Amino acid sequence: MKPVTSGKMKKVLAAVLLIALIAGGVVVMLPTIEGMKFKNDELESCSVSTGGGMLGGNSGAYLSRDNDGNAVLEIRKRETHADREITTTYKVDNAAFDHIRGIVVKCDLYAASKKGYSEFQALDADTTTLHFSFSEGSFSISDEQELDRKMRDGFNEVEAYLYSLAQGEGITTMEPQTAMLYLKSGYTFTFIVEDAFDSKLDNILSEEKEVVPQGSFGILLNTADGLDTSGAEALETGAAGTIVYDSTNGQVVILYEDHEFGYPVYQLAHLEWMSENSFPLIAEMEGVYRLHFN
Repeated sequence: MKPVTSGKMKKVLAAVLLIALIAGGVVVMLPTIEGMKFKNDELESCSVSTGGGMLGGNSGAYLSRDNDGNAVLEIRKRETHADREITTTYKVDNAAFDHIRGIVVKCDLYAASKKGYSEFQALDADTTTLHFSFSEGSFSISDEQELDRKMRDGFNEVEAYLYSLAQGEGITTMEPQTAMLYLKSGYTFTFIVEDAFDSKLDNILSEEKEVVPQGSFGILLNTADGLDTSGAEALETGAAGTIVYDSTNGQVVILYEDHEFGYPVYQLAHLEWMSENSFPLIAEMEGVYRLHFN
């Protein structure tokens, strides 16, 4: 074996040093590259949502574009899992998208989305998540991740900015009322209450009553003389999977078959998910039942 000359040794050492410098440079550049991701992409939507606590409530702010490309902010809130979600919608300046994109780049929020989660997690406590959708991809960040100071500041800045956009008069709506029907077979059906009967059925169908067959098309749930039908459209044919009110005799019936009444009746609620497999289960109802309203 030939001895390595001092000249060759210097070249080897120089090559090793160059490789180390290049590798080190790549490592140094990675955070910079990650921070630049999405810099020139269009931000299509951004949201912050908080939930997961013991009561099952949630809240959030959701920035997106309507069909005309205009910025719209929705503030949503549900106190507990049993409450109905309330949404207030605001018109927002389109400059909000560029402002948030600037925070994403400035605070390396894409790199923040790659951070690991803390070993310490609060059980049954609310957590907050940011979500960003760009034209070329999307990512999310949780407040349970191990973020550095700059990333944490950016997280808080986006959250605060989204909520600050709720200015002026918004349009407030409440999600439709639902009623849960628990069958003894173990199945649960969710009914959507029609707008005209929102909150009018709580004291009628939430009472425990022994149900009885109604012909060969439905199950009689209760009677309700003088139910307020204002704002409701009268129908002569009831569809399977709906709850109808017969104002001629005050009967409230859940239908498992389409039925032609031959005179006006009112649809009170309909199954959230229509399936023919549901109808035989409804037909077999017997004993005491009640619906649980939110």
